[in-house]
Amino acid sequence: MNNRKVGINWTNVKELNCHGTVGIEDVDVVEISLADVDFLKFGEDIVNFALTIKENYDINYTVHAPYQNSYIERTRVNLSKIDERNIKLMEETIKLSSEIGAETIVVHAGDAISRGAEENAVENLKKVCGIACYYGIDIALENIFTDENGTKRVGETPQALLDICDRVSKDNLGVNIDVGHVFISSTIYNLKIEDYFNTLRDYIIHMHIHNNHGIEKTPWDEHLPIFTGLIDYRELQHLIIGRNIILEIRSGSTDGISASLEFMKGKKRLAPLASVA
Repeated sequence: MNNRKVGINWTNVKELNCHGTVGIEDVDVVEISLADVDFLKFGEDIVNFALTIKENYDINYTVHAPYQNSYIERTRVNLSKIDERNIKLMEETIKLSSEIGAETIVVHAGDAISRGAEENAVENLKKVCGIACYYGIDIALENIFTDENGTKRVGETPQALLDICDRVSKDNLGVNIDVGHVFISSTIYNLKIEDYFNTLRDYIIHMHIHNNHGIEKTPWDEHLPIFTGLIDYRELQHLIIGRNIILEIRSGSTDGISASLEFMKGKKRLAPLASVA
């Protein structure tokens, strides 16, 4: 745990976003999400801006790849479909990540809307890992969940993720455990949160940390500060492992985000769940 880097998504960083709440000097790593921007159009600008920040601060980057329901439709990647455009978009993602010095890219396996969805994801991940290996980059496969509309995803359960990793069989493929997603899926599949960590422990290289109210509140995937929601991180802190621990918070108060960061860095312990709104 002492070697892990604690970071946050780029929209929360003051130096990278005018609405940011956290100073870049307060984190070890920043995750840049290419799911949020048209990186095909603004890729050069993203690289130049990221490198300028890196020249002025001692900061590392990770990258979140676009996925099946990314904000920008033309950059969406659905790895559960065999489509050469998916591979081309991932290649552009990997090249951009390499230019800014990112060593890890988070990916989703895609929607499970066809009989061969998992098989397609395996084949696509083999290609993606092959390209990433050339650039010295690791791929972190994220657990995702059946959404409120009933859309199923590839890689929702710990065993499904383990099977995919084993079938892809690439040294640069690991797992990104998204704890907020785990909480939702564990309810849907009647699993324990610990099942994900116990089953995937040898593969976990990256983590996304945030909170939610599970299926009790819509949207399910709220991305709240860690002391706001139903997940008790005091009980999970011994399970938190990986090279990069990223607070992926999209809503909540400045105090809540700061308290979350302090907790993950070991500076705030056993705070009452209701102490930060």
